[in-house]
Amino acid sequence: MLTFVILSIFAALMFHKATKEKGYSSPRFWMYPLIVGNGLMLFAMTVKWITGEVFKGETSPLMQAYGSIVDVLALIVLIVIIVKAWKQIKSLLPRD
Repeated sequence: MLTFVILSIFAALMFHKATKEKGYSSPRFWMYPLIVGNGLMLFAMTVKWITGEVFKGETSPLMQAYGSIVDVLALIVLIVIIVKAWKQIKSLLPRD
């Protein structure tokens, strides 16, 4: 879970730097990765908690690896979203 926070903060810093160089000063650019990262982290935690409540006492290998699988999938989704947003920021035209 700490990976989500670190990746989001790093992306926010890079987004801020890139947009500032192009002349944009809106906080929405650097806030986007923080919101998405924290939202996905909370979503993954919620999914794991709900699944744990539904399948209490389940000891199958799938259920033992379920938390890690959810974390990895959520991390992949976060990386894909950040990469797409980064491409959009890079394609912004410089502001006068």
